[in-house]
Amino acid sequence: MSKYNSLKYLKKTKSRTFHKCFKCDKDIKPKEYYYKETIDDVFLHSLHAKKYCEDCYKKYGEKLLK
Repeated sequence: MSKYNSLKYLKKTKSRTFHKCFKCDKDIKPKEYYYKETIDDVFLHSLHAKKYCEDCYKKYGEKLLK
């Protein structure tokens, strides 16, 4: 648990390179959309942000953050 968990949300992003979904290990190809864990603060950034495919986001929604 982090003290910044209340500031986290999932942001829809278009992929420029290959990624892997953190939940189902599916490949995310360039030019596909995925959801990236981000922090709602201008000065804070996550070094190891988790990435989720659109299928997992549709299935689990914001529950992926917990």
